[in-house]
Amino acid sequence: MEPEQVLQVTVAVDVVGEDFYARMNKDGRITVPKLALELLEEDEDIRSLVGLAFEVTLKPLKLQQKTKPERVHT
Repeated sequence: MEPEQVLQVTVAVDVVGEDFYARMNKDGRITVPKLALELLEEDEDIRSLVGLAFEVTLKPLKLQQKTKPERVHT
């Protein structure tokens, strides 16, 4: 994976997960947004994220290339 590549990231604890987009730092780390962590903590089964194991899935984001609209001659 390239550092400038946009990734679709899923962070999950048990069956609760949050998706967001990120890029890796030069050292290979990503930052999980505070909002994603807060949404994970809102689940009634999770009291605190401290000490829990996270499942993190990284997928390259496939961007669709913009195509120029075809001109219609009338």
